[in-house]
Amino acid sequence: MMWVLYALAASIVNAIYYIFNQNVRLQHSVFMIYRGILVALMVLPVCLIYKPIEAWQFYAISVVQGLIISYNDLKSFKGYKKYGAENVGSVGPLSVAFVFFFWCLLEPLIILKYCQAPIKTFFILLALFGIIYALMQYRKVKLTKEVFMYMLPVILLSAVISISNKKIMYYADDSLYGLCYWRIFISSLVVGCVHMVIYIAQKQPLPDLIKKENLSKTLFLILMPASMLLRNMAMYYTENPSYVSAVVYTSLLWVMFINRSFHFIHFKRVYLQIEKKWVLLMLASIITLILATN
Repeated sequence: MMWVLYALAASIVNAIYYIFNQNVRLQHSVFMIYRGILVALMVLPVCLIYKPIEAWQFYAISVVQGLIISYNDLKSFKGYKKYGAENVGSVGPLSVAFVFFFWCLLEPLIILKYCQAPIKTFFILLALFGIIYALMQYRKVKLTKEVFMYMLPVILLSAVISISNKKIMYYADDSLYGLCYWRIFISSLVVGCVHMVIYIAQKQPLPDLIKKENLSKTLFLILMPASMLLRNMAMYYTENPSYVSAVVYTSLLWVMFINRSFHFIHFKRVYLQIEKKWVLLMLASIITLILATN
C-alpha cells in the first residue's frame, strides 16, 4: 500500500509543478539548465547529511539516467515544435506498457506469481490498459504513425528510466533517503551540465543564466526534487514499476481538476470541456489497480 501513497503524492506534486511551469515564461534552453543545476544545488545540502553510496553501479545508473533524461528532453522539445505538444504528449503513456513488459523479462519470477493469481493479474492488466487508453483519449488527439515512430525512442527510454529507478533501489543498504537524494543530485547535475554544453555550443548569451528576472522565476523548481523523491520511494515499495508509472502519469487528471477549479472560482464558468467518460475510466482504472495490487 505504501507505493500507492507515494505514487499519488508524486502525481499531485507533478500536477502543481506543471501548472507553475505553464505560467512561468522562461526560454527553454535556460529552463533546462536551471532544472538540472539548480535542482542539484537544492538537494546537495541534504545529500551531505547522508554518506555517499558505496556501489559504483549506483553512480553509473544515475549518470546514464541523466543522459537519457537530457536526450528525451531535447527530442520531446523538437517534437513539440514539429507536431504540437498535444500530439507528442498523447503517446507518452504507452511507456507504461513497455515498463510492464520489460520488467517481466528482467524479473521472470513475477510472471510465475501472475500465473498463480490469474484473476488478480487480469484486473491489473485491465487497469493498466484503462489508464493508458484514458490518458491517450483524454487529449482528444488521433495517434499517427509518424508521431509514434518519432517518439518511440523517448517512450522506450522513459521505460528504461522507470525500470532503472526500481533497480537502483537495490543499493539502498544504509539509507533509502540517502540513496534517493544522491540519485536526484547526480542525475540532475548531469542534465544541467549536458544542457549547459549545448547552450554554450549554440553560442547563446551566458549573462541570461544569471539574470535576476530569470532566477526569480525558479522557486517552483523545489517541486521537482520533491516529485523525484516521492517517485523513488514509490518504486522502492512497488512490486512492478509499471504500477508507479501509471499512477504518476495521472497527474494530467489533477492538472485538469486544479485548472478547472481556479478558472471557475475566478471567472464563474467551466474551463476546458472534456468527455467525462475518460475521466471516469481513469479513476476507475486507478482504483482497480490499487485494489488488485494490495
